[in-house]
Parts: sequence; C-alpha cells; structure tokens
Amino acid sequence: MFKHYWAELKDSSYRMHQLKSLIFFAVGVVVFTFIAGFLFKQSPSRRPTGRADIASDFPEGVWFNTVEPLSLYDQLKGHVVVVLFNDFNTLSDLEDLNHFGELNRIFQDQAVFGLVVLAGRESPVADSLINQWQIEFPVLVDPDSTAMAAFGIRALPGVIVIDASARVAARYYEDWQRIPLQAVVQDLLDQGIATRSLANERYISQ
Repeated sequence: MFKHYWAELKDSSYRMHQLKSLIFFAVGVVVFTFIAGFLFKQSPSRRPTGRADIASDFPEGVWFNTVEPLSLYDQLKGHVVVVLFNDFNTLSDLEDLNHFGELNRIFQDQAVFGLVVLAGRESPVADSLINQWQIEFPVLVDPDSTAMAAFGIRALPGVIVIDASARVAARYYEDWQRIPLQAVVQDLLDQGIATRSLANERYISQ
C-alpha cells in the first residue's frame, strides 16, 4: 500500500511540474509578444538613406558649354551622372580636371555624363575661367553655393555620383582621385542595365 501511494505521489508531482512549466512558457510568450509589439510600435519610421536618396535637380542658373540647361529628370534621365564641384583656384585643380576628363573619355560611348559645377564664381568671371582652364564639360555657375547645398557637398573639391534612377550613389571629397571611380561607374551601369533604367543613348549637350 505504501509503495502504491508513493508511486501516485511521484506521478502527481511530475504532472504538477509539467503544468507549472507549461504555465511559465505561456506567460513568457505573452510577455514577449507584448514587449515586441510595443517596441515595434514605438520605433520611428525612417527614410532610406545613401543610395535610396533621390537626388535634387540642378537649380536654376547660368550654364556654359551646353545648348540648354540640364536636368536629371529630362535630358539626363537614365544616365549615370558624375559631377565635379570646384572653384578652380589652385594649380592642383588642373589635376582634378584632367582626371575627370579621363574618366569621361573611358565612358564616352555609354550613358555616362560628366559636368562641372563652378562654385563661388560669378558669370563674367566664370566665362573667363572656363576659357583659361579649357573646360570642355557643361558648366553650371554656382556663385551662392546653391547647387552645393542641394547636393549635400560640404567642401571643395567634391564629386558626386548619381545612378540611372537619379539616386545619390556616392560623394567624395579631396581624395576622390584615389577612389576607383571607374569601377563605381561601371557597377552603376550594370545595375542600370539589370533594372532597365539606363538610357539607350547618351545625351549630347553640344
């Protein structure tokens, strides 16, 4: 009789232990679900950054070396656009210009378009400077740094790369010549082909 009573007691204790474990598990799931739901609800929604940022268009201004003002959403739609921001104030800027020209020559038969934003210069000075430096790219004069602000450029020289969907791909500053920019542009061209966002023909500005 004692053995039978002891067996029933052990069985009862085991079932009680199982019941307690089940209750604790259920309570844990409920608490976790509540906390997770609360945190998710409190998390602020954020705009995508970096590559997902849609680029601002060029502000109104005076253009040189182009038959018409240029727009990312008109003439340059579907292009990989590389913009050099500079004031061409020192001899080292000539190296920037030559490096920029070489990049554009590499991609001259593809939907890649290079242009220059001439920062901090008025139109009469810009005209003389463009001739002096023999700048052949389309040039937007930016006397009040409006274009710099629109594209988030904080220092000179600066280079911005925009993909075929008019999204900011990259920004570079003083050491931009050390960046493998050719590979960056080629990657964006490949992505443009894959997403069918690349223009079929390169826009001719002159």
